[in-house]
This record gives sequence, C-alpha cells and structure tokens, in this order.
Amino acid sequence: MTTKSRIVQAAKREFARRGFDATSIRQIVAEARVTKPVLYYYFKNKGHLFLSLLEEAIAPLCDEVERIAGGEGGARERMAGIIAAILQYVERRPDEFRLLHRAVERREREVQVLAQKYFRRNFLAISGVLQDGVDRGDFRPLHVPQTTFSVIAILIYFLTREHVIDEVLGERGAWKALMETLSGHILALVAAEVRV
Repeated sequence: MTTKSRIVQAAKREFARRGFDATSIRQIVAEARVTKPVLYYYFKNKGHLFLSLLEEAIAPLCDEVERIAGGEGGARERMAGIIAAILQYVERRPDEFRLLHRAVERREREVQVLAQKYFRRNFLAISGVLQDGVDRGDFRPLHVPQTTFSVIAILIYFLTREHVIDEVLGERGAWKALMETLSGHILALVAAEVRV
C-alpha cells in the first residue's frame, strides 16, 4: 500500500467514525503511521483531504447513474437499473457510503460542493428517467422533482435504518427481506398501472 493510500484509508476510517470536526490530523497520521509533513505533501489541509475523500466516494456512483439513465431500454428498466446500481454501490463500498451519509447528516460544509457537483447530477439523471416514464405513459403523472427526492429518500432510509426496521417489525432479518423487494416497491409507487 502506498503512503498516500494509507493516509486515505486512515482518513476514511477516522472521518466515518468521528465526523469532520471531531477528527484531527494527529489522529489520521497516527492511524496511517506517517508524519504531518507527509500528509501535507499530499493534501494541503484537513478540509482538502475530506473533500477529496467525499468526491472519490461519490463520483463513480454519479457516473454509473448517468450511464444507466442515458442508456437503452424503457423508463422502468432504467429506473430499476439505477436502483440496483445504488444498492450495489452501498454493498460494495460501505465505508464510502457511511462517510458520505455521515457528512450529509452532520451538514458538513463540504456537502455544499457535493450537492452542486454530484448530487445534482444524480437528481437530474433520476428526474430525466421519471419524466421520460411519465411522457411515455409508463409512469403515472407525477410531480417529478418531488418524486425524485422521494425515491432517493426511500433508498437512503432503507440503507441506513436496518436496526429500526427490524425493531419496528419485531423480527431480526426483516430488513433484509424488505431490501430484496425494494426496487419493485419503488417502481410500483410510480407505475402507471399495477402490474400483477
């Protein structure tokens, strides 16, 4: 592992665990087993390091969502593909997802950059698929911006509330069963007609 990658991995763990404000450069360099000057060789300050981690985490997902949204197939298939891509991203990159989610929940100042550069791209891609589905009659008439946020909110809730869902339903593993049908549930909410 290179020195820079050790710094990045240590910073991901520390920021995900503590958040931006509660994480110090001292903690990151101790975890990475480097000195402060070495860290500053790669990153000009803690904010730059944090933002680079967040951008590295979200950029591949944005690229994939845009690729699927602009691809072939009907709106229903593309929306299912986007949902699957988001779920796979979280499964494959749980640390990056936790880092992003924690930054958004704590309203870290770097989130404004993410919202303008990346979250807006996802929003526009999903909105475009929803609008296409409405225009073609695949989806019922919807308020597209509000529905886009609703789809994102449903995904985020399910991806971050496993313990709550299991507790509410009184059954360990209930969350996992619901996750297996989540894509179909979201698609049923926007569908023009109920498919049996």
